[in-house]
Amino acid sequence: MDKPFKTIEQQMAILKSRNMAVEPSAGPILLREGYYSVVNGYKGPFLEREGNGGDLEDRYLDGTSFDDVYRLFRFDRDLRLTMMRYFAEAEATLKTVCAYRFSEVHQGEPEPYLVPSNYRQDASYRRRVLELIDSFKSILHRPPHDGKGGFKREYIEHYAKTHDETPLWVLTNFLMLGQAFKFYEFQNESMRNYIAKGFSELYAETHGVEIKVTQKRLRVAYDHIKDFRNICAHDERMYCAKVSPGHDVTFADMLNDLELVLPRDENAQMQGEVIHLLHSMMTDLGSDIAMKVLHDMGVNDLRETFFTFA
Repeated sequence: MDKPFKTIEQQMAILKSRNMAVEPSAGPILLREGYYSVVNGYKGPFLEREGNGGDLEDRYLDGTSFDDVYRLFRFDRDLRLTMMRYFAEAEATLKTVCAYRFSEVHQGEPEPYLVPSNYRQDASYRRRVLELIDSFKSILHRPPHDGKGGFKREYIEHYAKTHDETPLWVLTNFLMLGQAFKFYEFQNESMRNYIAKGFSELYAETHGVEIKVTQKRLRVAYDHIKDFRNICAHDERMYCAKVSPGHDVTFADMLNDLELVLPRDENAQMQGEVIHLLHSMMTDLGSDIAMKVLHDMGVNDLRETFFTFA
């Protein structure tokens, strides 16, 4: 094997041989968190560079300690835990506005979210629409094929057994963000515009400023939020992640997307918590490493961090 098993002691020895200071306290951390998660995940800012700017993968900068790498690991974990709350709020708003607007337009129709003609009719969306509707039927214990499976939640079973239909605002409680995003994306243009108008109204109410949130801008914002939320859910490295088809949307870009859909007070609180984490990280790791981290997050200037997001 080109990656044979290494004991904790061997892992520590490898790090020392690569110019990293390693204290005995690193052993329990490596056993608990894993070499791959901590070292491979967060070594980037601490590696020496070749003349062409590439990493010297086998050698760390003078003065680098295992505690430094672990500190960056902990910063990123704290960042993920902080952001999960705000991703959840953004997710709830998308579900609520979609369910309200869609149900308002389709009043009197029995479970209109199961009707393919109530979605986009573009040929490229037909299969995807049917797959989404099938996922809804599965949640409602109406699998389209084998008839197997049970109710996903008691509240869904209650509505299914005691009422004529299960309202969309009940179903959306169980949907994942990706499903809610598809539900919005698969609506026809007039419905997408109507849902986006709801976000414009919410923004004006909480920010005191009227803006037009277009259906395209809303889709882009939630596409980014969804991707970063999934990174958090899978406990993957987030601070330097880049998403979207071009892989060029940074953490800082995503904060601007959240600003569009969160209430003003919640957005200010989120920014304050992020800034607090950044300040602690900068204090612990020093300016050189901190500036690399900020750059990877999409923040190229310290002033931008503390004034744009303040």
